[in-house]
Amino acid sequence: MTVYRFRATPLTPIHVGDGSTLAPEDYLIEGDHLIQFNRAATLRDMQPETRRQLEERLERNDFQAAQEILRKSVQPRHHRCRIQIGAESKADLLKAVGNPLDPVVRQRTVNGFVRNPLTGQPYLPGSVLKGAIRTAVVNSFTQKHLASIKPLISPLLENSSQRRNAWKTLETEALNFEFRRLQEDPFRLLKVADAELPPDRTRVDKVWPVKRDGKEDTKGIQMHFERLLSRGDGIEDGEFTVELELDELAAGDARVHVGRRLDFETIRLACISFYAGRILAEQRRFFAEAQPPESIFGAQGLIKINPDKVLVAKSIQERGLLLRVGRFSHFESLSVDHLRQGWNAQKKQPFKPGEEGSSRTLCRCRPTVEGTSLALPFGWLLLELEGRS
Repeated sequence: MTVYRFRATPLTPIHVGDGSTLAPEDYLIEGDHLIQFNRAATLRDMQPETRRQLEERLERNDFQAAQEILRKSVQPRHHRCRIQIGAESKADLLKAVGNPLDPVVRQRTVNGFVRNPLTGQPYLPGSVLKGAIRTAVVNSFTQKHLASIKPLISPLLENSSQRRNAWKTLETEALNFEFRRLQEDPFRLLKVADAELPPDRTRVDKVWPVKRDGKEDTKGIQMHFERLLSRGDGIEDGEFTVELELDELAAGDARVHVGRRLDFETIRLACISFYAGRILAEQRRFFAEAQPPESIFGAQGLIKINPDKVLVAKSIQERGLLLRVGRFSHFESLSVDHLRQGWNAQKKQPFKPGEEGSSRTLCRCRPTVEGTSLALPFGWLLLELEGRS
């Protein structure tokens, strides 16, 4: 086994959640921080007289006063986590806290980042990174053998009852492996550890969809997500470490029955090629008017976007990986080129071949220049190799 250690830098906001959300009664706001607290522990430790006042307010359906009593009873020992909060989210969520009966305002929940259940600290799951790598590698081999693979996959995509089998068939053909003999997963030879995040590296911010014409979609409910701070926010230090473990000896062993060699360089270059292509496609479709376009990805000096191609810095070409991970990565980054078929929720039918989504979800970032902001897409992550053992 060879362990590769990378310095990881989010280029744009990244959100990886566990599906849970925080309602207004689950948090309080102090200064520029949102504090999630343990309601059960707060009620347990409440003084009898305070509890009686709380019950009286609830009996009178005075929920705003009841919530105020609950929040004033929160002690530091009841805190589960303390998260930075952006100005726009703070203004909106303070309204939610102050209007507990307003059904519209109550929809302003907070989607939290996945956290360690023991420490309460956010982390970046290795499974998320491995999934992004997997897509890029399958895409790379698919393009090399597209003529033989496409006739096998296209009928599965066109048949709704067979769509679930499309990926397994695609991966089997692209990697040229035997499922029965390998039994589990051709990527079991690759392991990615969960990555611990530095302190104070997440923030709750408002997010919103933007259509291709650049107009904000104001009809939907307000959304607030805890996300990683990024280079788009002016963050240049405190990056975190990602470790990738690859059994290259087994990957090259014919008895493993993987017909393509999964060595480190093959994996690395597949990620750069695939995700650089995704950057270019997204730039053309959604951010053609951006000046300069590189700022859209918070990657000045690392990525140069020309009309017909993306130029990646030499340091990335030689030692780096480029990935797109987490929520709002959009289906194009989760599927392979020339076989991509996402689902159009509005029309309730698959997108046409070659057609990509109709909107992007953006988050406003604050670089170091006072008074400036960038509305950035989610998910872009740079890994730079630091060593191997």
